[in-house]
Amino acid sequence: MKVWSDAIDDLVVPGGMGEFDTAAFTDSYRQKKMSYRLHIKALADIESRVKTLCLNYAIKIEKQIENMNKSERFLQDCQNELNNYFKINSENIYNKLLKASDLIKSVDQEDYALLLAMVRKCINSVADHFYPPKNGKQICSDGKERLLGNEQYLNRIHEYLAITFNKSTSKELLISEFEHLAAFARKINDIASKGVHSDVTMEDGKLGLICLYIFLYNIIVRISKNES
Repeated sequence: MKVWSDAIDDLVVPGGMGEFDTAAFTDSYRQKKMSYRLHIKALADIESRVKTLCLNYAIKIEKQIENMNKSERFLQDCQNELNNYFKINSENIYNKLLKASDLIKSVDQEDYALLLAMVRKCINSVADHFYPPKNGKQICSDGKERLLGNEQYLNRIHEYLAITFNKSTSKELLISEFEHLAAFARKINDIASKGVHSDVTMEDGKLGLICLYIFLYNIIVRISKNES
């Protein structure tokens, strides 16, 4: 815009001309100045719009970063609470959670499958901790007979949730979260039976671990409320 403003300032009628030439130059310069001012206004409008777009984009990115930081802090808080709880109540689960946390930082393809396998081992240990295996078929809380042995760790967790949390909303929420976690456990079992590790991605491992953390976090929060 400065170039156009300077161009307007440069449109000065030369001195020493006759009145007709001066009038002609003045009229010509007047038209040019009007055109230049229109250009300046258009550029000013464009500049204003660009600044507005940049500001809106910056605000959007700032909010995204803020939300990401909040999510990260939430997950860190969940992790700390879980580690503290199981450090006291189950050294076995505590060590597995630490091992899974180490594996999630890896960039090795083979560690992706190991991470999911560690998630499965954590789930199994959680079942052993909250609902140890029983021999033979057992009558469950819904009146149906099921095996609740060592291999049926998913059945044991489901039964633990059903008998421990009486409030329907808490129970339904935990069972819903558990179903997501169980889906990863079944996928791990399928992968293990096929012996194919290349099908596992880091996203699978991360999602499996996040589901485990959130599920366990909700359990210990509700246990703490029941104890208080």
